[in-house]
Amino acid sequence: MSNTIATQSNTQQNFVSLTGLRAYFDTLTDPRNAKGKRYQLNNLLTLLILAKLGGEDQMKGMAEWIRLREGTLLKLLDIPRERLPHQTTYERVLAGLDEAALDAMIGTFFSATETDEPWQIVLDGKVLRGTIPPGETQGTHLLAAYVPERGVVLMQVEVDGKANEKSTAPRLLEAIDLQGCVVTGDAMFTQRDLCEQIVEAGGDYIFPVKDNHPNMRQTIADVFMPAPVSAGHSPVQLPETCAQTVDHARGRTEYRYLTASSQLNDYLDWPHLGQVFRVQRVVHHHQTGKLTYEVLLGITSLTTDQITPDDLLHRVRQHWHIENRLHYVRDVTFREDACTIRHTKRQRLLASLNNLVIGLVRQTDFRYLPEARRYFSANYREALQL
Repeated sequence: MSNTIATQSNTQQNFVSLTGLRAYFDTLTDPRNAKGKRYQLNNLLTLLILAKLGGEDQMKGMAEWIRLREGTLLKLLDIPRERLPHQTTYERVLAGLDEAALDAMIGTFFSATETDEPWQIVLDGKVLRGTIPPGETQGTHLLAAYVPERGVVLMQVEVDGKANEKSTAPRLLEAIDLQGCVVTGDAMFTQRDLCEQIVEAGGDYIFPVKDNHPNMRQTIADVFMPAPVSAGHSPVQLPETCAQTVDHARGRTEYRYLTASSQLNDYLDWPHLGQVFRVQRVVHHHQTGKLTYEVLLGITSLTTDQITPDDLLHRVRQHWHIENRLHYVRDVTFREDACTIRHTKRQRLLASLNNLVIGLVRQTDFRYLPEARRYFSANYREALQL
């Protein structure tokens, strides 16, 4: 998009390197015929990204946002035209662009940053409600691989109407380099074949165990329960590791206790099992005085030598970032579910652009997406320094 995006927070200035994003756009195949093509594909996509950074989400709004800044954007992008394209040009491009190629390009772009820390890859799906036809219940269903440490989507694939997320997950993970990564998901992904695929690709897994594996769930629950003791005998203490956190927010206090054990490694018939764990969550609601209690049981391929109890608890909690830092933002801030575009493929591609814009903002000092979009709407030159 530019060599650098500069953003300001209340305390400091942060620079996010965006070198080569336009070059990544150049790797996409332009769906238009060469004859009569007036604007380069990378320019059109850059303009749409700028409009989304500026707070627009509908095609009409994005086209108007671009047109109101026409003179400056023509110079910044060095476009040899007197006017920028009409709304129909953007719509035509989004109707023909390869959505899988765009998702792969976005993941490749965000994967280019080197890091010493192993990434956590969170699997979760989302339905684009605006694509559900009247009288029906199914629309475009997307499964994403999200990295909560960086706030970016590495890959997103469409779930076939006759399939589900757990049968689509192997195809999604095949497109990602899992070496050194930790994959998390909800209970539907607790599948033998998927766990084997992850470990064989050089990664590790952390998955919950619920009613889809009732026998294993009961076995894990039993290992954390005190064994019955006869009168006059001391209870048997099995080796365990523990961690806990306490958080105060929104008028409540949350206590989380994790207990992990490797005692079932040779007993449970599960591939590459390193530990089983239990997370107890107690919430004290200050206004009512009510206490709520939840228990989560799970498995991981990570051994006690590979991960500490504190880090294991952190990764279990971090899994839910995909809901409140990606899906919620797309639904509420980007109004994805309220999208009125009835062209299914355009909605699908706009969802990919939403992932890209969210990922870009997450690399800045802005804590809230609406704040960042208001800033970029007034300071769009800082989002495009050629």
